[in-house]
Amino acid sequence: MAKNGVGLTTEYVTYNRPKVTAVKMTKGPYMFQAFAGSWNFKMIESLQTQVTFTYSFQLRFPFCLFKNLIKNNLQSNVRKRLLDLKSNIESE
Repeated sequence: MAKNGVGLTTEYVTYNRPKVTAVKMTKGPYMFQAFAGSWNFKMIESLQTQVTFTYSFQLRFPFCLFKNLIKNNLQSNVRKRLLDLKSNIESE
Protein backbone atom coordinates (compact mmCIF):
# COMPACT_ATOMS: atom_id res chain seq x y z
CA MET A 1 0.00 0.00 0.00
CA ALA A 2 1.38 3.37 -0.99
CA LYS A 3 1.42 6.31 1.41
CA ASN A 4 -1.47 7.84 -0.55
CA GLY A 5 -3.66 4.84 0.25
CA VAL A 6 -3.61 3.39 -3.27
CA GLY A 7 -2.60 -0.23 -3.42
CA LEU A 8 -2.17 -3.06 -5.88
CA THR A 9 -2.49 -6.78 -5.34
CA THR A 10 0.20 -8.51 -7.37
CA GLU A 11 1.56 -11.94 -8.12
CA TYR A 12 5.14 -12.84 -8.88
CA VAL A 13 5.83 -13.81 -12.48
CA THR A 14 9.61 -13.99 -12.06
CA TYR A 15 11.73 -14.37 -8.98
CA ASN A 16 15.46 -14.93 -9.39
CA ARG A 17 17.08 -13.78 -6.17
CA PRO A 18 19.23 -11.69 -5.95
CA LYS A 19 19.03 -10.48 -9.56
CA VAL A 20 15.41 -9.82 -10.52
CA THR A 21 11.83 -9.94 -9.40
CA ALA A 22 8.80 -9.18 -11.57
CA VAL A 23 5.13 -8.87 -10.73
CA LYS A 24 1.80 -8.31 -12.44
CA MET A 25 -1.32 -6.74 -11.02
CA THR A 26 -4.17 -9.07 -10.09
CA LYS A 27 -6.28 -6.40 -8.38
CA GLY A 28 -5.88 -2.67 -8.15
CA PRO A 29 -7.34 0.76 -8.75
CA TYR A 30 -9.96 0.88 -11.49
CA MET A 31 -7.89 3.31 -13.57
CA PHE A 32 -5.40 0.53 -14.39
CA GLN A 33 -6.45 -1.97 -17.03
CA ALA A 34 -3.09 -3.67 -16.59
CA PHE A 35 0.03 -3.05 -14.53
CA ALA A 36 3.33 -4.94 -14.32
CA GLY A 37 6.76 -4.19 -13.01
CA SER A 38 10.22 -5.54 -12.45
CA TRP A 39 13.07 -4.75 -10.09
CA ASN A 40 16.53 -5.56 -11.42
CA PHE A 41 19.59 -5.63 -9.18
CA LYS A 42 23.11 -5.48 -10.64
CA MET A 43 26.19 -5.61 -8.44
CA ILE A 44 28.64 -2.86 -9.42
CA GLU A 45 31.15 -3.45 -6.61
CA SER A 46 31.07 -5.47 -3.42
CA LEU A 47 29.13 -2.75 -1.56
CA GLN A 48 27.43 -1.07 -4.52
CA THR A 49 24.34 -2.23 -6.39
CA GLN A 50 22.48 -0.63 -9.27
CA VAL A 51 18.70 -0.99 -8.87
CA THR A 52 16.39 -0.47 -11.86
CA PHE A 53 12.60 -0.33 -11.54
CA THR A 54 10.66 -0.85 -14.78
CA TYR A 55 6.89 -0.39 -14.81
CA SER A 56 4.41 -0.95 -17.62
CA PHE A 57 0.76 0.00 -17.44
CA GLN A 58 -2.41 0.47 -19.47
CA LEU A 59 -5.09 2.90 -18.37
CA ARG A 60 -8.84 2.59 -18.78
CA PHE A 61 -10.88 5.36 -20.34
CA PRO A 62 -11.11 8.24 -19.33
CA PHE A 63 -7.87 7.93 -17.31
CA CYS A 64 -5.90 7.36 -20.52
CA LEU A 65 -6.55 11.03 -21.31
CA PHE A 66 -4.30 11.87 -18.35
CA LYS A 67 -1.55 9.35 -19.12
CA ASN A 68 1.31 11.87 -18.93
CA LEU A 69 0.15 13.19 -15.56
CA ILE A 70 -0.21 9.66 -14.17
CA LYS A 71 3.15 8.63 -15.64
CA ASN A 72 4.87 11.62 -14.00
CA ASN A 73 3.23 10.76 -10.69
CA LEU A 74 4.42 7.14 -10.95
CA GLN A 75 7.96 8.28 -11.82
CA SER A 76 8.01 10.54 -8.78
CA ASN A 77 6.77 7.66 -6.62
CA VAL A 78 9.50 5.34 -7.97
CA ARG A 79 12.21 7.92 -7.26
CA LYS A 80 10.97 8.21 -3.67
CA ARG A 81 10.91 4.42 -3.29
CA LEU A 82 14.49 4.16 -4.55
CA LEU A 83 15.63 6.88 -2.14
CA ASP A 84 13.82 5.12 0.73
CA LEU A 85 15.42 1.80 -0.25
CA LYS A 86 18.87 3.40 -0.37
CA SER A 87 18.35 5.12 2.97
CA ASN A 88 17.15 1.93 4.68
CA ILE A 89 19.99 -0.18 3.32
CA GLU A 90 22.67 2.35 4.21
CA SER A 91 21.34 2.76 7.77
CA GLU A 92 21.95 -0.93 8.57
